Amino acid sequence: MKKTVLSLLCFGALLRADFNPVHWQFRRTVAVDRPQQPCVVPLDRGIYERAQPDLSDLRVVRDGQETPYIVETLSGAVEQHELPAQILDRAVEPGAGLQLTLDVGRAARHNRLRIATGLTNFRIRVRIETSADGRRWAVARANGSVFDFTQGGRSISVLTVEYPLATRRYLRATFLGWMRADAVTGAWLTYRQERPAVWQTVAEARPARREDRQASVLVLDLGEERLPHSRLRLETNAAMFDRACEIETSADRKEWRYIGSGVVYRFPDEESTTLDFSEQWDRYMRLRIFNGDDRPIPVERVMFETVGRRVKFLPAAAGEYALYYGNPKARTPFYDLGAVLARNKEAEEIVLAPGPEQPNASYRPPPAPVKPWSDRYPAVLYTTLAAAILAMGYVTVQFLMKVKREG
Repeated sequence: MKKTVLSLLCFGALLRADFNPVHWQFRRTVAVDRPQQPCVVPLDRGIYERAQPDLSDLRVVRDGQETPYIVETLSGAVEQHELPAQILDRAVEPGAGLQLTLDVGRAARHNRLRIATGLTNFRIRVRIETSADGRRWAVARANGSVFDFTQGGRSISVLTVEYPLATRRYLRATFLGWMRADAVTGAWLTYRQERPAVWQTVAEARPARREDRQASVLVLDLGEERLPHSRLRLETNAAMFDRACEIETSADRKEWRYIGSGVVYRFPDEESTTLDFSEQWDRYMRLRIFNGDDRPIPVERVMFETVGRRVKFLPAAAGEYALYYGNPKARTPFYDLGAVLARNKEAEEIVLAPGPEQPNASYRPPPAPVKPWSDRYPAVLYTTLAAAILAMGYVTVQFLMKVKREG
């Protein structure tokens, strides 16, 4: 069966189209030693800078013919299930805060608490405990937090607390500082499992910084346009912090567009200094870190990251293959290789490192657009218009003189 699938793969690889290299500006080569095995070529910053943002102009070529390929995005996956949980107890503990006890009803996997509240503009620490019998409690997380900020007409809310995976039936959450029993209007438990994405750094920046009324504003420059990025990773030597953030993007540092928000934190036993958002290609980003009454945290560098991508193809023969890119008029090709590869997921993959970028010697730039006749011969146009105006003036004067004589 395996040989049959590989034969189909090879047959699919042979169904190639003729390739005209004159429209592609750049190429990089890879050497294939083991044919009939799936080969992958990771994409790097150089390719992102030259290729089209949607990668529609990528082509894999050997001996003047296209080799079918697919672009794999290593984005990971998330599995999430919300559990029905009953609030058994709701009380305010003196010197501590509001305490909720939730019952899942049975032993079940959970690692996230989500709440609803009618309060605004707060930052509250949350302690999470779990129990199998509702009497003996163990601390699952001591330093969680929930946020709500409103500034400049925009609101940011983070009303979830994550904790290590638990299977116990009962959960107790203490909201340190909330002294009202009705501060939390609803609570739910969730099981969330994430297969992490594979991230690659495409740029780094040292931020231009200013402080703005309980917030630090960091302006970041990737240095290039067209670089995909969907995560920021902050490098800071601050020891302990827990801050809400807001992210904006711009192509010219004049018009800014809001794209998301999140939280960065660091505690002795855990930290998260990354912020995720939908993929962007603008050159500039603005990060606002809400400090409240705390001292601002220093940020030495910010790394721009994107989910890793790679080109996968099935070589029919050993030898040199070329990856072409840099054609703004190319359309995305459609091959059946993806469906064929899906039939044999266990096939060993060979990772190839592309060689240095080379200008394509066969490239011919498109001819310059032909200017209209009026742009090529402006003197003739203006002379003709002047003559026409004089002629019309002469005729008009003669007509008026005739009318005067007859009147």
